[in-house]
Amino acid sequence: MEDTNIDLQSLFRNKIDNMLITTSWVDKVKELIGLQAVSPIWGDRPAWYFWMSQTSGAYQLELNETVNEQWENDHLARGMFGVKCYPYTNTEKFDGFSFEEQKFIKSNFFDDTHTPRFEQKDRIPESLFNVAAIEMITGSTDNWTLFSLEGLNSMQIHYGRKIYQTYPELNKDKQYIAGEKARDVPGYDLGYQLFSRLLSLYSFYSKIKPVRVLLSRSPGFKYVCNSSQEYQCVDTEDINIYSLNVLFSDNSEMHTTHGKKLIEQRLKESGNKIIFDQKFTSGHLPSNHISPIVNTDLDEKWWSLADADYKSHMASTCGCEDCHH
Repeated sequence: MEDTNIDLQSLFRNKIDNMLITTSWVDKVKELIGLQAVSPIWGDRPAWYFWMSQTSGAYQLELNETVNEQWENDHLARGMFGVKCYPYTNTEKFDGFSFEEQKFIKSNFFDDTHTPRFEQKDRIPESLFNVAAIEMITGSTDNWTLFSLEGLNSMQIHYGRKIYQTYPELNKDKQYIAGEKARDVPGYDLGYQLFSRLLSLYSFYSKIKPVRVLLSRSPGFKYVCNSSQEYQCVDTEDINIYSLNVLFSDNSEMHTTHGKKLIEQRLKESGNKIIFDQKFTSGHLPSNHISPIVNTDLDEKWWSLADADYKSHMASTCGCEDCHH
């Protein structure tokens, strides 16, 4: 199994890298999706930093786990990614991050790219800056891929009693009063800012369009810090987990059906409440808001970039922006 995990790690690293390489040569596509820059993060697991226009911060995408499983007559490769957002201090989302996260952002642990300094990143607690999770599932034929975004509409940390906490890495301390809300971050909304752009990248790279989009909801939770300064997960009706599933598939009915059956099975197992569910056969769809509760749009670029045939500046004899097919 260890060798399989290594192979799958390479598979998903190559998928993301190929999506980025294909786009990096075409300025028009980067401009359309607001992708300003991407940088790989060298470490034990595949990871990347993303800088994008009109977002709440710089992002980190990291492959945390891979699973190779048998499903019906196919082998499925599953890649689970964690999403971190390093919020910009001049955005409204910044105030919702915890005291510790805000102090790290403003410290010399971060450089002028608004991401952790390489020599300091391992000293930043892994629990900080997390906002959402992204999953990619693909079959052995590579004719379809299911992308899923999952996140809480509000990621909250509360203190159950008066507590004095120290943060030795920052040389800071803070006293929390009973009932104080120490973090309130719209995880799903922040994760969607990266997720939507990844779908656009995949559309342009694979030349495959979405055939189904499904948004579901399940009961959420918050974290409460108790007297021993341990965090307990507490169910609450005020918070929900949202899961957005976007199935890309070629025109083959076999591959489309395969992916749709996988979605149906996952829904049956989870018991989530369906907020939006639509199948697409015509391919192109104009921008359409699908949820008044969380920031979710059907971005027409998920469809239109599959048909785009922009020519890279590297391949152009004159290098002008108008040189494309």
